[in-house]
Amino acid sequence: LDINSVRGIMVGILTNMCPEIFEKPNKNGEKFKCTIPYVRRYLKKTLKWSVRCGTRAAQKTPEDVDNILSQAFLRMAASIREASIDDGAFLVNTDQTQVIYAMGPKLTWNESGVKQVDVLGTEEKRAFTLVVGVSASGEALPFQAVFAGKTKESQPSTKARSRDEADEIGIIYDSGGHTYWSTLLTMKRYVELILVPYFQRQRRLHKRPTQRCMWLIDCWSVHRSQEFRDWMKKEYPWIIVMYVPAGCTGLFQPCDVGIQRVLKLSIQRCAHKDVVDDTMRQLDGGTAPEGVHLEKRVGVLRDRCVQWMVSAHRVINNEELVKKV
Repeated sequence: LDINSVRGIMVGILTNMCPEIFEKPNKNGEKFKCTIPYVRRYLKKTLKWSVRCGTRAAQKTPEDVDNILSQAFLRMAASIREASIDDGAFLVNTDQTQVIYAMGPKLTWNESGVKQVDVLGTEEKRAFTLVVGVSASGEALPFQAVFAGKTKESQPSTKARSRDEADEIGIIYDSGGHTYWSTLLTMKRYVELILVPYFQRQRRLHKRPTQRCMWLIDCWSVHRSQEFRDWMKKEYPWIIVMYVPAGCTGLFQPCDVGIQRVLKLSIQRCAHKDVVDDTMRQLDGGTAPEGVHLEKRVGVLRDRCVQWMVSAHRVINNEELVKKV
């Protein structure tokens, strides 16, 4: 159980058994809120539970980071000047982020001291990659979602909640084979189905059919592979590809600096609501609180993520928000 799932269960049980707790103010005039810190204290002090987790080293910033960032900035500035890019609509930054359906197979809350901890779904791919792009003019491009698998069966179904709205936005779904991270093929599809149509639309709107454009992306192995760069130069020579310096993502990449946190908070809220709804539905059906089970099937969660993406796109497709980064 991850902290958000536990919180969702607690909110569902409290809403079912004593809904007045959220409305009745305490002696200080404040209403009760089932916050993440409150849930953590309850798990640790009342249930004597602890979190089991793995750790990884944080990304290291280069020693000469100031010089690296200055050089990257000057390269971009020179390219922008030479290409006469005088409107933010012709400059796009794209970033990839991992979206986990739940906390995942190696992190869970359980009783402190327990030697054996059973975890559901360790054999399944319980995450997908969301490719997020924004323009310097303040517009969020449609998302690309990449799932592990080789066929459309590994993608959300056409009957998924909010699928029609997602299709209107232009969200696309791809399968990455054995991985849910972007591959050469999925990156090409992103360029062909999202990036190029966006730039072409801006060219028409601004009546500049030959305007050159710029695309800022991370220096991941797929992005900087010779095959991908050669393909971009051959197919879209009018798109200038620039790379975020290695180890500087959190300092130089607009999407990472200001968009991903807002996007993930929106997804987290949607996932939390699903947990509350699951809990309430079972309690209303006569299930005892201790018998509540959360929906953990990947197929169901994968369909639910369509609505998460739609809500997140609504939140970040905000000119004021995007321009702040």
